[in-house]
Amino acid sequence: MQIRSISLSKSFYHPGEEVTFLFEIDSQQIGTAELLIQVQHLAESPQLLRFHVQLKAGSHPLEINWQPPSKPAGYAVKAGLLAADGSFLSEANLCFDVLNDWTDYPRYGYLTDFSPLRSDLRATIAELARYHVNGLQFYDWQYRHDQLLAPTRDYIDPLGRAMSLDTVERLVQAAADYGMAAMPYLAVYAASAAYWRAHLESALYDQQGQPIPFGEDFLGLMNPAEGTTWHEHLLKECDRALQAIPFSGLHIDQYGEPRQVWDAHANPVDLPGAFADFIRAARANHRNQTILFNAVSNWPIETLAACPLNFLYIEIWPPDVHYTDVALIVLEAVRLSGGRPVVIALYLPASQPENVLLVDALITACAGTRIELGETVRLLADPYFPKHQEISPELKANLLKHYDFMARFGEWLQAYTLSAGEREIWAQGELQPVYVQTDAQVWSIARRRPDGLQLNLVNLNGLDQNLSWDAAHEAPLPVENLVVRVRLAKKPARIYWACAEMAEQPPLELNFDFEDGEVTFNIPSLQLSGVIFIHE
Repeated sequence: MQIRSISLSKSFYHPGEEVTFLFEIDSQQIGTAELLIQVQHLAESPQLLRFHVQLKAGSHPLEINWQPPSKPAGYAVKAGLLAADGSFLSEANLCFDVLNDWTDYPRYGYLTDFSPLRSDLRATIAELARYHVNGLQFYDWQYRHDQLLAPTRDYIDPLGRAMSLDTVERLVQAAADYGMAAMPYLAVYAASAAYWRAHLESALYDQQGQPIPFGEDFLGLMNPAEGTTWHEHLLKECDRALQAIPFSGLHIDQYGEPRQVWDAHANPVDLPGAFADFIRAARANHRNQTILFNAVSNWPIETLAACPLNFLYIEIWPPDVHYTDVALIVLEAVRLSGGRPVVIALYLPASQPENVLLVDALITACAGTRIELGETVRLLADPYFPKHQEISPELKANLLKHYDFMARFGEWLQAYTLSAGEREIWAQGELQPVYVQTDAQVWSIARRRPDGLQLNLVNLNGLDQNLSWDAAHEAPLPVENLVVRVRLAKKPARIYWACAEMAEQPPLELNFDFEDGEVTFNIPSLQLSGVIFIHE
């Protein structure tokens, strides 16, 4: 007898919601066994569940329900199967978390295939749920940019792809069954060339007084400012889409350029202000749904951070190609927004797994997450999402560890609402290598939290200090017995260490010395990244 697999019924759970563990158990003969399930929150004492199971020969599905405490938290699960004589047979592990809402700690993914003959819907969603993906961007699902809903159930999109509203609806339902949000893509100012040419009085113009196209006879840019025909038209299209299909909200895009534009009467248009107007109007129309807006090249982040968005979504492009750029963009977005989550989009090929893992580690260390996994767990490698790429089994395994780490230790990783004073601490706490005393190059990102000090470490040992995320590089060299020194006002109560390599294990409690306002301790091994939590 052996546990062939263990999974969960959802990508995450809400407080008060029962957790369902889904087992596949193989048995070569009729018999009884004891299934032990150990559930642990952080470093607390684990809860042990015992179940006697009667098995026939073959493979058997088994559902076990458990009621976690009614509060947001992350958990590790270890399941073991014992024979009737008490001998050990097999074990399996996983992690999960409880969140008030998916937007509290978004692990954003994507879908791009809405073809009429698609048959792998539930399998695709189930596989993404294993990676704790809790929100999905439905990229280019729409009939036209200016007419979101197609006039027929089956339709052809602007690029000639066969699509089906039935497939869209089934994917929305499958996502909901696994607790995932379904976010429909739309562009705030893009219209089909035909609509654009027929409504030039509502178009955007360049400095020479010419209407602005996007692509060769593909799209035209419209004026999204409040009071314009396009503003009202697109809001009505959003209303129609959300009334017809049970999407979870709106994912609103822009293109980053141009930034200086004029209306049909040669008056300058304040695009950041127009974006904010549209966001506020969408929020007023859909108060209980998720509203997102893409800050392309981190623009206009100051305006968007002040808008009623559920979290900030930032697409990073050159010239922000260094890892330091990514870290500072995430940290500043968290500070500007008062502690809201941040999701980063940047595009890397599957042939650069070291880049993928390092940028993920850095973003997570700065309290952000990254949109990267979608369609049958393929990598988001291009701004046109359907150009996703297959990833190697090794990268898949490492990404699963990373996502388990986020679910298990999200309480120590995710952003939280900042007071005005705490925003200043964030501003002063960016990338402080002074905390780490070692010859190796290790970045540290420090954050005060209500119950202690959080110190995230990112290993760049052996790598160029001016490293770029868009250029291939090697993995950092592991650091053994890393000495860490931190200035503290008083002796801490406990210090813990956790990392992706030990996501399914309890955090490691560290021994430390405290003298003259300085605490010193050792990290046994730093591979890529990890989090230190100092209970003061």
